[in-house]
Amino acid sequence: MSGFASLAHKHFGFLSTGFPFRLTSDADPVRYDSSTLYVEIWSGKGEVDLIFGVKVDTDILRPYVSHLFSLAEIVRYHKEGPFPTFKSFSDFPDLTEEERYLIHLASLTRRYCADILNGDLSVLERLSTNRGAKRV
Repeated sequence: MSGFASLAHKHFGFLSTGFPFRLTSDADPVRYDSSTLYVEIWSGKGEVDLIFGVKVDTDILRPYVSHLFSLAEIVRYHKEGPFPTFKSFSDFPDLTEEERYLIHLASLTRRYCADILNGDLSVLERLSTNRGAKRV
């Protein structure tokens, strides 16, 4: 497991202990899969990001509609205003910026995505519907 993958697993291991996911890729990107969803965490070009991919079709999430959702999109759905930035990490002076950001993303995932991680795709369906409405 690479350095990034090891850090991602350290901070996102809760996906396989508290939710119905299993680690399916321990390289960059790190990937966790459930029967209906996957979560990918990757690092590149000086950033760390996380994406949710829906693996099933529903009445709204059809084959011709994007099945990918960013964590930022989900957080913005739940919380008005700017995307939450991480607080002071002065308590963690020895951590790299990459690990600090992984901690932040894991915290946001726990706070805003628990229903999604438990298999409730309704928020993602509403986001998909809102995407379509913006194009009209």
